[in-house]
Amino acid sequence: MTAKGSDKKRPRFVCASCGAEHPKWAGCCDACGEWNAITAAESAPARLSSRAELHSLAGAGGEPPLRTTSGIAEFDLVTGGGIVPGSVILVGGDPGIGKSTLALQIACSMKSIYFSGEESPLQIRQRAQRLAVPADGVQVSSSTIVEEIQEIVQDRKPECVVIDSVQTLSLRELPGFRGSIGQIRESTARLVELAKRTGVPVMLIGHITKDGAIAGPKMLEHLVDTVLYFEGDFSRDYRILRAFKNRFGSVNEIGLFRMTGKGLEEVRDKNSLFLSPFSSHSAGSAVSASLEGSRIILFEVQALVTFTSFSNPRRMADGFDLNRLILIAAVLEKHGMLKLGTCDVFVNVAGGFSITETASDLAVAMAIVSSLRERPIPAHTGMAGEIALSGEVRPVAQVHRRIQEFARSGFKTLVLSKKDSLEARDAGFTGEVVGVATIAEAMDFLF
Repeated sequence: MTAKGSDKKRPRFVCASCGAEHPKWAGCCDACGEWNAITAAESAPARLSSRAELHSLAGAGGEPPLRTTSGIAEFDLVTGGGIVPGSVILVGGDPGIGKSTLALQIACSMKSIYFSGEESPLQIRQRAQRLAVPADGVQVSSSTIVEEIQEIVQDRKPECVVIDSVQTLSLRELPGFRGSIGQIRESTARLVELAKRTGVPVMLIGHITKDGAIAGPKMLEHLVDTVLYFEGDFSRDYRILRAFKNRFGSVNEIGLFRMTGKGLEEVRDKNSLFLSPFSSHSAGSAVSASLEGSRIILFEVQALVTFTSFSNPRRMADGFDLNRLILIAAVLEKHGMLKLGTCDVFVNVAGGFSITETASDLAVAMAIVSSLRERPIPAHTGMAGEIALSGEVRPVAQVHRRIQEFARSGFKTLVLSKKDSLEARDAGFTGEVVGVATIAEAMDFLF
């Protein structure tokens, strides 16, 4: 005998913060620890089922996906050659760094719909006028309801959709406030599904937390195709666009921009950002070349060595790995016969650039020696080499391209490892090339 009311639907209790379901109401969520966030919710309506389609992998063809250029060469470089139809791009960065400006400039280069939950259409129109971009093909909406966005995109079929920002989206059928983890996760999943079904690329703008990660669940980065971070120092006018995930290209590329009164401008002469002119050459300065994706960027390393009154000398680095600096200082003491145990050593990369590879070891070491001896390195001298614990100067990757960049920038002398010096002539360098096996040989030549 069936009990009365057995076919009754049981209520659902969902956390508004993380979206976790609970069998009954509780004051604290077991999943995220949030208090007073569990509310009763109606059962979510079932999605319309559609028949799945099967495609032959052998008949798919080996041609790369067609891409749409954004009108910004630096952005196209980072994304792998342009925007792939049906892709979802997530752009993160600090508040005010230029995410919305970049998205609006890209949207104005094609037939787009710009959904903004943070600015009114009037504010976006004023920004477009300030940027002096052609905005005839861009339509603006203040809607942040995902169901409404889906209807508009399916009806209008634009070439690109911009969502500013993903933290303002919400679903009517889902409990919780805007910006909660559950809302962000499900809203992003719906937009990814929309992009794949319609072939319309979607650009999502996301805020970041104080830890530097995009606000929301980590699953957000797994759902999208491309994750870009917009970096920069507010005290300087340049911006760097980096790819941390890209299903359609390399993640090693960077885009360089300069923030101006008329928006973001592409940096053509990339070495002008991080390389100071040689008119005021002083001790403690050395120049090296860094490999950033398909780019070679020349940068200046500055070192300051001073006598310390503390028992433990300080080692500080800005734009360079501190542990690597401690290692180089130890090698200079052991194999360069320098007395750094009574000196503080400070290293800075000019322009706010950050070095992540070991090819700059030789430049950092020679900058330290130059500051300690108060003797400047000869002008128009570049160097590249990795320093081993034995004091040996080892070859670096893609030295051929680094040498070519030195030659294009007017350098007259290069200090490289013995092996790398043999490739200088093949790279077209006509100046003086010095091959060194150890840091002692490099010190003898330069000082």
